[in-house]
Amino acid sequence: MNFFKLKCSFLLLFFLCSGFIGAQTSLTLDDSINLALSQSINLQKSALDLEMAKYRADHIWSELFPSFSLRGGFTFLPDTQLFTDPHFNYNKNGVSYSVSFGVSMQFNAGIPYSMMLTELAYRRGLMDYENARKRVVLDVTKLFYNLLAGRMNISNLEETLALAERQLEKNRIARENGLIGELPWLQSRLSVETARFNLSNSLGSYENSLKDFLYTLGIDRETAVTLDGSITPVQFYPDSEALILEYLPKRPDIVNQRQTIDRLELSLKQNNFSSKAPSLNLSASWSGGPPRNSGLTGKFTDSLSGSLSVTVPIDPWIPGTRSNQNLRSSSVEVEKARLDLVSTETSAKSQIRTLCESLKNSWRSIEIARLRAEIAQRTYELSDAGFQSGIVEYLSFENTRNDYADARYRLLQSELSYMNIVLDLATALNVDWETLVRSGE
Repeated sequence: MNFFKLKCSFLLLFFLCSGFIGAQTSLTLDDSINLALSQSINLQKSALDLEMAKYRADHIWSELFPSFSLRGGFTFLPDTQLFTDPHFNYNKNGVSYSVSFGVSMQFNAGIPYSMMLTELAYRRGLMDYENARKRVVLDVTKLFYNLLAGRMNISNLEETLALAERQLEKNRIARENGLIGELPWLQSRLSVETARFNLSNSLGSYENSLKDFLYTLGIDRETAVTLDGSITPVQFYPDSEALILEYLPKRPDIVNQRQTIDRLELSLKQNNFSSKAPSLNLSASWSGGPPRNSGLTGKFTDSLSGSLSVTVPIDPWIPGTRSNQNLRSSSVEVEKARLDLVSTETSAKSQIRTLCESLKNSWRSIEIARLRAEIAQRTYELSDAGFQSGIVEYLSFENTRNDYADARYRLLQSELSYMNIVLDLATALNVDWETLVRSGE
């Protein structure tokens, strides 16, 4: 843990220094995840809760630890009349002091179940911390790939603008030589300005998203950062039923619900034994002080006492009493939790099956988008050659160029959508997404 914090601190310091000196910094997905983990407030709060739960579990003996008390007293104004006869008369012999020490222990049959609840709370804290960590990793991964897609889209738009500017330059020369009229010239200018407008909008949106991303990582928003990575979806063939059989029992919400049932069952047993079973109370006390009305100079005397008591509850055994109703209510909560588990498992199975089917459909969309991009590229190349030779009108040429740009954008969005579905499926199965992809290749 200390090594991890040290690594994150060095990374953060490196990025901050880079921002000050204006250097261009390369940021990978792993770097982003490490920085996000070190900056996450929710994760830090979960770590504090886990630390407290661990402390309770390590000191579970406190359930049997006796109660100690130490008391000291000094009577500086003994009882005396104030307004009645013989009126106020300070009695110095009534001044006294006292000291006492006591210890008590209470035993009941519910203590073992209380210890089990403490250990269960620690296990749940471990799971909550791990789930919070995985949520941070998933969110950062999605943001990182969305930013990569935005950057790739900007590259495509820059290429589109470059093509439009080259065509504008050709049309400028052709118009100066009297080969084309004003309309093709204006159309080429409009194409350039449209491409520049689209690029400006996308660039502004990307820069804002990137700055927000850097802020979540604890990096200065003005730091010059280049994302190092690419979107390369890999096709795999998930078997939904096999995945459900292997990973469903490990799914966080399923484990969480099972722990809820365990907690409610332990609480029910604890309440039953604590309320219905006899309880034993053992106590001892020691006290000392001068005899009554002997003053501070009186001879010190002490006394020791002890008691043992057994309490047998009656109300919980009588049907209809408030104690009995509370126990029956706890039993009902256990049954409701079991029904919630069935509902959660059914919903989880449906989600996994839907995501697996969505993956198959998404890959088909990628294949179609790739074929469409290839056709659009070839169409644009032929249209460009035809336009240069004068057999293709400018409007037709412009349409093929726009179709090519749109095809590349659609392909990029299809690949990003596939990656997001993979990440969602990995989250639904509570497994690392790279491990998931390798398992289905």
